[in-house]
Amino acid sequence: MSKQAAMSQPDPNHLLARLTRLTSTISGLDASLMLAQYSSPFVIAILLRLARFRADHPRVRMTIAAKREVVSDRGMGLARLAEGWGRASGGIADARVIMRAFGLLPVIQGLLKMYPDPTESLLSFYKRRKVDKDKLLPTLKLLSLLAYYPLEHIYWLANKGVLDISVRSADIAMLWGCRFWALYVLLEIYRLRQTYLSLLSLTRALKSSKSSVTIAEAEGYELQDPSTSNVPPIADSRMLEKKAVRKGWVAWKDDVLVNLGYAPLTIHWSTTAGLWSGPFHTALFGTTAAIGQLVIEWKKGDT
Repeated sequence: MSKQAAMSQPDPNHLLARLTRLTSTISGLDASLMLAQYSSPFVIAILLRLARFRADHPRVRMTIAAKREVVSDRGMGLARLAEGWGRASGGIADARVIMRAFGLLPVIQGLLKMYPDPTESLLSFYKRRKVDKDKLLPTLKLLSLLAYYPLEHIYWLANKGVLDISVRSADIAMLWGCRFWALYVLLEIYRLRQTYLSLLSLTRALKSSKSSVTIAEAEGYELQDPSTSNVPPIADSRMLEKKAVRKGWVAWKDDVLVNLGYAPLTIHWSTTAGLWSGPFHTALFGTTAAIGQLVIEWKKGDT
């Protein structure tokens, strides 16, 4: 085997280390469980279709006496597997709700980091009626999550019989929780729009700019050795800028993929009637968001 072929083969130890790093964080584990949860309707549909096919096309084998014998469980095994997969999906959903209870901690930490003295910040806002524009968007995002998490858990605990509240009260809590989540997604879309305009401007600036000294202009002059200079070469600076912009576009596309899934889901759950009735739209958009989250979490292992 050539050296190039050996290098092209994936290293199992490296892959295992990446998977371990992915699932050792709450966000990485949640993205993995999210993909399993939302893709379950597709898996169940495939299993049921295979069960129906097996029931319609039983296997036939020849016995020692040269007689044909029908061997079939009429697809009941696959049907039971599909039923079990559905129950497992419900368990995964419960596990993700429990994990999101700890999502309040970074939200509170982020608010305290921006506002070390919350009382003083509120009094200052009440007196001056001025808001720091740089803090406005992240503050609104954190506040929307601060409202969403408790409302979601009130609904979940009520369904489990831990909280003694009416079904209507639990449903209202979940409805408003999803509306605050939808607000967060809307703010994320606004942030993505601003990021897009910024990246577009930087990309155009890099394409239209040129080096301050061309090769023709440099003829006849002794060029300084970059290795002995304390000032980085212009070419290296431009290369770093291009690399940063390229990395920004990749991160922007990953965030767009996530919100392409979350936007219709949160709108659907924020209305009393919903936008659709079947499970497959939810599975499609949820799987899209899960893949986007997994891509983001997986790339964290590159740093």
